Amino acid sequence: MHPPYTYNKYERLCRKNIIDTLFEKGNRSLVRFPFRFIYATAPIEGPFPIQVLITVSRKNFPKSTQRNRIKRQLRELYRIHKHLLYEALQGKPQRFALMISFQAKAELDYTKQLPIFKQSIIQLANELSKIHTTTFSAANQIL
Repeated sequence: MHPPYTYNKYERLCRKNIIDTLFEKGNRSLVRFPFRFIYATAPIEGPFPIQVLITVSRKNFPKSTQRNRIKRQLRELYRIHKHLLYEALQGKPQRFALMISFQAKAELDYTKQLPIFKQSIIQLANELSKIHTTTFSAANQIL
C-alpha cells in the first residue's frame, strides 16, 4: 500500500474534465463549517482511490498570501486524516474526486480546525463506504 502520512503529487486533482464532472455531477456534499466537501465518482487512474482539489475563495481572501496559507493548512489536515478515507475504501474498485473548500470569511486557528476536519473526514468516510456498498450490491443483483 502507500505510506499513510504523505501527500503525493498523484493525489491532487488536476484533470480539467474530472473537475468539470465534479462541478456538474458532484451534487453530493458534506458541509461542516468552515469546510465543504463535494465528491463524485470519477475515472481516476493510479494507486490512490481519491484525488483532491483544495479551494479557497478569492472573494473572501483577496490576498494570495492568505489563500495560500489556508490551502497549506488544508493540505496538512488532509494529509494527516486521509488514512480514514483510505481505510473505508480499502479493497474497493470505485474511485472518487473530492473538492475541499474553505467557507469561512476569516482565517481560523489551526487547532480549532483540527477536530472539525477530523469529524468531517470520519463522516465522509462513512458516506463513501455506503455509496460503494449500495452500488456494488446493485451490480451483484443484476448479475
